Amino acid sequence: MLIRSAVRQEPLKPFSMTPWEYGEMMKEADKQSVSGLLIEALRNNNVTLQKKCVIHMMKLQNAIISNNRLLNRRAVEVSKLFNDAGFRTCVIKGQGNTLFYPNPFSRIPGDIDLWVEGSRKEISTFVKSLTPSAQDGMLHIDFPYFQDVDVEVHYWPSFMNRPKYNKRLRRWYSEHADPEFSHRVSLPETEGDLCISTPEFNVIQQLSHIMSHYFIEGIGLRQFVDYYYVLKNAKRPDGIEALLHDMGMLKFARGVMWVEQQIFHLEDQYLLTSADEKIGKMILDEILQGGNFGWHDTRYHSRNRGLFTRGITDAYRLVKLSSTFPGESLWKIWGKILNQRWKLFS
Repeated sequence: MLIRSAVRQEPLKPFSMTPWEYGEMMKEADKQSVSGLLIEALRNNNVTLQKKCVIHMMKLQNAIISNNRLLNRRAVEVSKLFNDAGFRTCVIKGQGNTLFYPNPFSRIPGDIDLWVEGSRKEISTFVKSLTPSAQDGMLHIDFPYFQDVDVEVHYWPSFMNRPKYNKRLRRWYSEHADPEFSHRVSLPETEGDLCISTPEFNVIQQLSHIMSHYFIEGIGLRQFVDYYYVLKNAKRPDGIEALLHDMGMLKFARGVMWVEQQIFHLEDQYLLTSADEKIGKMILDEILQGGNFGWHDTRYHSRNRGLFTRGITDAYRLVKLSSTFPGESLWKIWGKILNQRWKLFS
């Protein structure tokens, strides 16, 4: 209720909260990586808190603001670095999403995801010329250029597990690249500008991102807050249901629409498709169980016991999901095998 109040900017009646209640709510907000939004809700609704809770809240808020300022600066810097080398770039997700928030400094920042136009060889050669220790992957290459911020340089904005859907998604990205590499904005409290992805592009990109992480390890509430603002700010694409069907995302999208309606009361006019309660409840259960990217999921402790054990554990989880998403789950198992082979032998 408090998070919804912050997201929708809807005031609540004044109430008080004990230190224990505050601690439990903050613990869950941290699990879902939405503590900045919880602070917004507590402050905007004039919730009565004990002094020690207020002090903790203010320290945490200042840290979140400071981290956002840092990532905003680094996003501008890394974009300029690649632009000066002749690459077109676009910041996807992350700091670009903050511009849709009522308070852009209330979002918990993560890393910087930079989509760079060019061949894999051109991009990886440039990255390794600056950071020889960069670890290359199938989908992106790490760019340890800064000591205080993680950067991932993406060859493609996201992916689908099934090859035919992934091919269609990449074709769509190629067809819509020019507007993204020319959508220049200024992030708060920064000098210079950079390109971020448009809301219309995010409708597809961030949905596929949510879907891929749902099958990889889990997904948290922050990504659904992001997607709520995407849906509220984007023009509904023509033929969106057919497009989602062609990319293998329609079934999952219906579950996401249910979650957005249940948690944030998203209005019907912003839905991409009809809501599916059964799929939505599965997704919501994963959100509540695992938290941000599944890091807090107590069902799969064996993930922390080495690369091989993690692979077996993830495969077991995917088999469980295959009863509802057979194609995507089984293709993901194959994808994980290929990804581990890439890491070991590339």
